[in-house]
Amino acid sequence: MNIASLATYIPPTRVSLDQVVAYRGGAPSEARTFGQLFGMRQASTLAADESAEGCFRALLQQLAESLDDGETIDAVILVQGLPARSLRQSVNLPALRQASSFIAADAPLLTVNQQNCATLFWGLRLAERLLASGKHRCVALLTGDTLADFDLAERYIPGCTMIGDAFAAALLKPGGGQRRVSGIHCFYHHGFWQGLDGSREDTKRFYQAHNALVDQALASYPEDLRERAWLLPHNINRLSWQTWLRHPDNQQRAVATDLISHSGHCYCADPLLLLDSYAPEDTGRPALLLSVGLGGWVGCAAITSDVLPEAAHVQ
Repeated sequence: MNIASLATYIPPTRVSLDQVVAYRGGAPSEARTFGQLFGMRQASTLAADESAEGCFRALLQQLAESLDDGETIDAVILVQGLPARSLRQSVNLPALRQASSFIAADAPLLTVNQQNCATLFWGLRLAERLLASGKHRCVALLTGDTLADFDLAERYIPGCTMIGDAFAAALLKPGGGQRRVSGIHCFYHHGFWQGLDGSREDTKRFYQAHNALVDQALASYPEDLRERAWLLPHNINRLSWQTWLRHPDNQQRAVATDLISHSGHCYCADPLLLLDSYAPEDTGRPALLLSVGLGGWVGCAAITSDVLPEAAHVQ
């Protein structure tokens, strides 16, 4: 399976950490300490006139520009980490299909939204199975969430992360190419079932296990691939990845953390947002996508390029 086209959108509007902490009744010193430790001072947010559906409509239009003559999207998968209902988070897939002449009228409309930050990988695995069936040749995967309609306090998880809004759309086709997706793995660790509803102690326990969860997922790949690849992970916070990189086995690894200070942790979309800048055809190196979500959901996938000599396809 190959990502034939990728489009991303990070809203330019920002909400500041100071604003969120103050809203929760916290002191300026809390915001200052959190920002220094975790590298987050702001998070992206939809503007008042924006919605997830509107963002996906625009991203689909961008994907359509890469379609061959007469080619249509024959399945759509919506991936969201927040299944909670809200006006701007909700996406009317039948309306999107009807408004888009490049989506087949009978294209299945599928939603995956139960694996928190790692839901992207359940969506990728579903796309892989659809394409492997031979019944589908061009699948659009949409991923992204917004907290714009929710209480401002929901963007901040003390001692862990700050949540932003962002969106990505990928056009997936069978076979290889410059962004071949392989080695899709999905894990569930039931010991962290509390997820977003857990206590501060539950969140702390999850955070302490973060390195072990990352290592278990990455162990799915050959060592030479892990050593060469850019790791494109969920943007949980800067300290998590600094801590992981301090381990002797990881000190030479390359981890893309650019977006942590720029947009915050954007749930499912983070790995694809990073892939837009760290694709193998741009870096000359493979990439490993990874998300470790509250609730114990973990997913990963390898991205390689068929045109690079070091291309390695992982099962």
